[in-house]
Amino acid sequence: MRTPGAENCVQKMADVTNTAQIVELWKSSKLSPQTRRSYDTDIRQFIGFVLGVSLKQVQLNDLDLRTVTMNDVMAFADYLETKSYETSTRARRIAAIKSLLRFAHEVEWTKFNVAAQVPLPQPKDKLAERILSELEVMMMIAHAPKGRDRLVIQLLYYTGARVSEIANLTWHSVQPGYEGNGQVTLYGKGQKTRTVVIPKSVYQDLVAQRTFPLADAPVFVSRKGGAIGERRIRKIVADAALSAQISGNVSPHWLRHSHATHSLERGAPIQLLQATLGHSSLEQTGRYTHVRPNDSTGLYLPK
Repeated sequence: MRTPGAENCVQKMADVTNTAQIVELWKSSKLSPQTRRSYDTDIRQFIGFVLGVSLKQVQLNDLDLRTVTMNDVMAFADYLETKSYETSTRARRIAAIKSLLRFAHEVEWTKFNVAAQVPLPQPKDKLAERILSELEVMMMIAHAPKGRDRLVIQLLYYTGARVSEIANLTWHSVQPGYEGNGQVTLYGKGQKTRTVVIPKSVYQDLVAQRTFPLADAPVFVSRKGGAIGERRIRKIVADAALSAQISGNVSPHWLRHSHATHSLERGAPIQLLQATLGHSSLEQTGRYTHVRPNDSTGLYLPK
């Protein structure tokens, strides 16, 4: 089945006589300018591999795409692995080849999509390596300087927020909640908004360190008086981990991962976790949002 883009390109096929024209048609119909530049290099590297010549010697028309086989693509994937490229780089290059060959088949330049069954390299799942234990999180909090820095770490952990969400937080988004707990409204990816609940003790400490009465004032203030930056937040987290003698390049996102893991281990509903983290689909954490408006996974965590 042809895609809409391929249907339009079929009309131009009468003028196509070689690989270079197919590649140009593919890039112009499907790709952004930045992706075009990256994919152009990837395609040239593939052609150079198949022909046994260096990248500098490659001319697109040196290879007829109609002669490419599945073995060529598989061999190229194996070659990339021997060069110790990052998995993401290998995946992009194979994805470029697959996309081009799929397009060539859709516009009927080739009889078969020989790369259809070629798998993309799968990145190593490093999530488990980025989850702190409950004790490690408590140690980080204890080792962080009292006041702003400690509260930054606590809010990252108890809300499961992204670093950008904490950096942009204003007092307008911090409100009292149910039974003395606090409520924090976070603005996440895709301009999506969610409200999460934080424990009473964290909320009280947060309000106690407030210095600016204006609602649009930043919750966490830099030394220059403006909102704290993401870079500084990362430094706060890294310094606390170092003081707590925790190995690894600990970042704010480790606290988000830890929030998710610890709350689930303590019995938090997965739908509630999905709402708290601001995930958009069941594939990430759950399908339903706002399951329990007076609850949040941060309340399941150790205090």
